[in-house]
Amino acid sequence: MDIKIYRFRPFSFDDSAREAVEVCKHYGFSHLPIVEKGIFRGMIRCDDLSETNEALENYKHIIEKIYISDKMPWTEVLSVMMKNETNILGVLDKGGKYIGIKLLDDILDYLAEKDFISKKGYVISVKKNTAELSISQVAQIVESDGGVVLGILVNETNGETEVEIKIQTEDINEIIQTFRRYDYIIISQIDEDLHLQELREHSAFLKRYLEMGE
Repeated sequence: MDIKIYRFRPFSFDDSAREAVEVCKHYGFSHLPIVEKGIFRGMIRCDDLSETNEALENYKHIIEKIYISDKMPWTEVLSVMMKNETNILGVLDKGGKYIGIKLLDDILDYLAEKDFISKKGYVISVKKNTAELSISQVAQIVESDGGVVLGILVNETNGETEVEIKIQTEDINEIIQTFRRYDYIIISQIDEDLHLQELREHSAFLKRYLEMGE
């Protein structure tokens, strides 16, 4: 799926912290993009800003060098957002120029309202050290064995990340064995005969877990 790019005006170091905080509150953003003299500098965390008239220049030392490319798959976008605890990321084109933002809500809406609920599938939970886990790799493992990823839930605790994946496939065992070959720990497996209400509960959990900036 393609995630919409919003043409959002970035902040500069000359803007005030107060103005930035007001925008964060208005949109529910966890971060804001900073561009200075046409160069993308990074994202600044809203919770680190004070409601004063001081310039964002004074916050240079806490700028986070995180961003995504306009062609990055949604699985990688989700992974970057989760690892950096952000619900918004600046998008750069292939030349490194800032062109807008992508939002976590767009991924959640897709997962919660479409395939994650409406289609039947197997649900498996796998675990791995956070430093070694890639959402993109998880999706590639499923797809390499002929499966289709219908939804992903991510939960990170104590240096480990647990990923719950809903998969449409004719051979779930082959996918499970591939995960084991890549050193993922299989936590659980649920047959595809899941009730719609259970899927809705998973969807609600996804929304609750990943909603940030509220």
